[in-house]
Amino acid sequence: MSKERRKFKRFDAFMNVQFRSQEAKADEISGLSKDLSREGIKVSTDCQLQEGSLVDLEIRLPDETRPIHTTGKVVWSRPGSGEDTGFDSGVCFLLIDPIDKFRILDYAYNYWLETKVNDFSDPEELSELA
Repeated sequence: MSKERRKFKRFDAFMNVQFRSQEAKADEISGLSKDLSREGIKVSTDCQLQEGSLVDLEIRLPDETRPIHTTGKVVWSRPGSGEDTGFDSGVCFLLIDPIDKFRILDYAYNYWLETKVNDFSDPEELSELA
């Protein structure tokens, strides 16, 4: 069993995300987040994002009208696993307003609480069980 290398707990968080590359004048790419931590977000898209590229993100929280705008760096991108036909990418947040960071983490934590209501495990120990 491999040792978990992540610094922070990841929470399932399903949100619509729009990407625009800062380097290329490409069209906007849409995706759906899969999980979130204090440092970044994992997103599923139809096309592969270029590793190392800087992207502007617009993240839409469910039931909120004001989106979160941030800048990130694509740290990895690979074909999706399982029944996914697209690509999964990990994006590290570079510039994010502290209030927006609180909003997105609060949403992810509350979603985790709602979906794990009958799971009395410590969230920090869940990754050790997998």
